Amino acid sequence: MKFTSAHHMSAPLAMLALLLAPTHLLAQTATETTPQADINSMPKWSEFPVPPTNITTPAEFQAAVTDTLAKRQQLKTETDALVWDDTVPETFAADARGRIDPAHTAPIEAQTTTPAQINALAEDLRKRAAPPPVIK
Repeated sequence: MKFTSAHHMSAPLAMLALLLAPTHLLAQTATETTPQADINSMPKWSEFPVPPTNITTPAEFQAAVTDTLAKRQQLKTETDALVWDDTVPETFAADARGRIDPAHTAPIEAQTTTPAQINALAEDLRKRAAPPPVIK
């Protein structure tokens, strides 16, 4: 067999090195890293928690699924009975605007504040402000 690149030569040499490695060294490193199990630190059967008693039974699951499917069918029946009028949106919008109090839709008038009023407000806030207490 003829090897044409160094890459092909390195793989067989690595395999040969693993095969020829002393097995007692490999076994020694394996036992050093494997923790030893302490049988006295293992939990006893009496320490395991009691199994739960309030588990949903298959019949209860089936009843819940049946109830959900019935509610789904009821909702579908109710929505199928609705009359959807999406042909003239202007009529719907005019009706909605007619039910809203015009005071709530009026634009808010801008309030103008003079620099003197702003300075007076800032001065009043500075007079009322108190520093936080010193924590000792």
